[in-house]
Amino acid sequence: MTTSIEQRGTHQGSTTYYDTAQLRLLVAGVTLRRSTGDDEGWHLTLPTDTDIPKEIRLPLGASSDDPPDELRVLLRAYSHDAELTPVAEATHTELARRLTKNRLPRPRRPESPATAGDVVVAALRAQIRQLRAQDPGVRQELPEAVTRMRVATRQLRSVLHGFSRILDTEQTQPVADELKWLGAQLAAQHDTEVMIERFTQVIRALPAHLIMGPLASDLEHSLGQLAEQGEQTIMAALNSDRYLALQHTLDALLEHPPLTRKADRPAQTELPKAVAKAFRKLDQQLDAFTALPAGPDRDNALHEARKIGKRVRYMTEVATPIIGSPARRLRKHTKKLQDLLGDYQDAVVARPVLRQLAAEAHDEGHNAFTYGVLYALEHARMEHVLRELPARLDRLRDDRTIAWLHLNPTGQPDPTPVTPPRLTLARQSPETSLAG
Repeated sequence: MTTSIEQRGTHQGSTTYYDTAQLRLLVAGVTLRRSTGDDEGWHLTLPTDTDIPKEIRLPLGASSDDPPDELRVLLRAYSHDAELTPVAEATHTELARRLTKNRLPRPRRPESPATAGDVVVAALRAQIRQLRAQDPGVRQELPEAVTRMRVATRQLRSVLHGFSRILDTEQTQPVADELKWLGAQLAAQHDTEVMIERFTQVIRALPAHLIMGPLASDLEHSLGQLAEQGEQTIMAALNSDRYLALQHTLDALLEHPPLTRKADRPAQTELPKAVAKAFRKLDQQLDAFTALPAGPDRDNALHEARKIGKRVRYMTEVATPIIGSPARRLRKHTKKLQDLLGDYQDAVVARPVLRQLAAEAHDEGHNAFTYGVLYALEHARMEHVLRELPARLDRLRDDRTIAWLHLNPTGQPDPTPVTPPRLTLARQSPETSLAG
């Protein structure tokens, strides 16, 4: 039954708020209302990754009081497909005050030291909020929404895997596996979006005499098909029961965090130990990369280093409010390493696509020369990364960057930090690279 709450302000008409029986929307910062009068229509307000919420409006139409399907589907990550029913008639501020009174956890006193568990659970909560905030944008095919959702899945997995001293991995591993599945559904579309942006920039910069054949139309057709396939894959995933089960699992994770005994230790001492373990793994992966000859194995090793580097970065972001400037410095350098290795990986992904597009152009009787130019530019991008990488790693491994981790050669805490040796790279030959 709808709860009546006194209207305030000058609004003429009525406003009915909708939610599930568990008030999932309101607690998540989402509001769905049906208004008449001078504010007539359906209004859906969604949280975003900024302080400015997003509002979607639809006309009332000739339908009854049931929320439109177009809005229901955008709420799936929040409502978990539960029935949406009227819960109150009120202004938003008054509704929130009345219904959420004493529901939210009280903040810890400022003078109380944060425990490692406090910090990690707060990070999980924020990242789950971010993941769900991208769901409506992905469904609406908004720019960057797929990328942001993919980042949110990686951040969550990084916390679940990286803070194994604080979270029980036996309980978090199934959650991480499902997040990996979701990330895989987003991957193809993300890669296509990156290629479209990259090729568009490069072609615009090419001299006219290097562009031969119907390059623009061929690229638009081929990459457009890949983008459409990626969108279909994503929508199938978001509309699946498996995705809905993941949302239930994330709720359970926050309701009953699987904390270890170390979670009660001070965050100031426990978080650096977890980050140090991840950093050592990154260091070992980079050493393994240098021992490999140019080719697919080396490319894969760099890709793995990039993924581990992301984990270090995301874990450091969790620790930064506690550790301060030393953690900010490591976060900055891992971000720059990630960007550099990202350029390399984008080229690795783009080259086989360019070979395929060149073959298709040839089969159609089109001039494939420009595809060779694009391929050569991608190779040059990989060469640039390899030249820049040693200096970037020197900054990452500098004692000013990692001293707060107290690393020794075995990756265990040590009061005397040891700076790892400088990495040297053998230059990749064009012949070997082009064969990859």
